[in-house]
Order: sequence, then structure tokens, then C-alpha cells
Amino acid sequence: MEYSLKQKDVRKSSPKRLFLFPIFLILLILIGIFLYKKLTQKEEVVDTISNEQKKEVKEEVVVEPEEPIEVHEIFETIDGQLAYIAVDSKFEKQKDFPIVIYSHGSTYSVTQDPNNQLLKDLRVYADTFVKEGYIFAASNQHGDNWGNAAAIKDTRKLVEYIKSNFATSDEIYLIGFSMGGLPTMNFAEKYPQGIVKIALLAPTTYATTWNSTRVENIRNIPIHIWHGNKDVNVPYSLTTSFIARLKAHGKEVTLVTIDGKGHWDIDTELIPEILEYFKQ
Repeated sequence: MEYSLKQKDVRKSSPKRLFLFPIFLILLILIGIFLYKKLTQKEEVVDTISNEQKKEVKEEVVVEPEEPIEVHEIFETIDGQLAYIAVDSKFEKQKDFPIVIYSHGSTYSVTQDPNNQLLKDLRVYADTFVKEGYIFAASNQHGDNWGNAAAIKDTRKLVEYIKSNFATSDEIYLIGFSMGGLPTMNFAEKYPQGIVKIALLAPTTYATTWNSTRVENIRNIPIHIWHGNKDVNVPYSLTTSFIARLKAHGKEVTLVTIDGKGHWDIDTELIPEILEYFKQ
């Protein structure tokens, strides 16, 4: 009897269980679908972030380094005087080059001879100034000119040639070594427009020729002089006399005394200082 009663109980409960089972199954399916959607949404967000990060990394890697600047040399005869001109090899794509004009010392001539000391020096200057965005140039200036009218004309013609053939700015910087101090200062006094700064290296200057009228023409142009106090070719005292002369007419000049150095220690050796001065 107990056995048959149990059988009856089981039979009575079975329909309820069978009825609840599909509902439970549907709930499980719905929960599964819900969880699946949540998981796939997270994966999509992660994938999106990951792709954006990859894109950023890829963009950073794609940045190309700047091409190195190469010096392009031109030897041009201008009004009978050979000139050396150094520019960026990609000058056709560039513009607003400031100009640096170098005036050489006595016994030197601009030449294409690779063994010539002046050409070697000019190339050292050009390697620095061209890579810093300048056009660097020097005229033969009629050789041992001592600042005469022909040398001034040569410098003027050189500047005009550069401005006609290259996209330059209005800025002109002057460097004069030894005798080159004369054509540098005489050119600046006659054509001061556009001259930004003057650098003189152990210069010849003829101090007594500078009167108030001449000084007035260069009053607004900064002048920086480097001179060794052991110079026997162009004595240091000549530079101090020149500075005193200009000061008497109201013009201040900066002097850097190179202690213990002679005449031939003051030129390419000071290129970093000259460049820094020009950029100030």
C-alpha cells in the first residue's frame, strides 16, 4: 500500500514540474541572450579602443625625419670679380634666406682652387651658416683692396646678385677679417639699409677716418669685435682706438678680447660665437 501511494503522489506532481520547466528554460535563454549582448558590446568597445591605439602608434611611427641640409656652392663672376656663394641645395623650395657677406684679409683672393686657404675657410663658414638657414657669400673684392670704392661696389653687386637669384629676406649680416674690416665698415656706412649686425675679427679700421657724419650712418647697427691682445699683424691697440673714436661720437661697440691670441687665431675659430651673436 505504501508503494502505490507514493506512485500516486509522483504522478500528481509531474504535470506542475512539466509546466514550470519550459518557463525556466525560456528564462535561461533570455538571460543567456542578455549576457551575450553585454559581452559582445564590451568586446566591440575594447576592439575600438585597441584599433584607435594602434592607429595612434602607427601615426607616430610614420613621422619622417627631416632631410639633412646639403651645401650647394656657386662660383660666379660678377662685374669681373669671382664670387663664392653657398646656399641650401634645396633653395628652390626655400625662402626668406638672410644673407651673410664675408670680407677677406689682404693677400687672399677668392678662387676655385681646393688647396687655397681662403676657399677652405669659406667652406668652413658655409658649412655652419648654410645649415643654420643663411646664404653665405664672399666676393674677391679686387684682392688687396684696403676698403676702396671698387671693393664697396663689388660687395653691392654681390648682394644684388643674391637678391635677384634667390628668395632672400631683407636681413644682411657682415663679417670682416683683418683688411676685410675696411670694406665691411665702408660698405655698411654707405649702404646701411638692411644691415642687421656687423662682426669684425682682428680688423683694420682706420679709426681717424670716422667723423660724426660717418658714425651717424651706422649708429643703429650693432658692432661686435673680437681681437687677440697678442696680435702683431693688426695691433690690438688699433681696435681700442677705433672703439674710442666711435664712442666719442656716441656709438657704442662691443669688444671681446681674446687673451694671448695672435692675428691668425681670430677667424674660423670664432664661428660658433659669431653665429650666436647673429642669432641674438
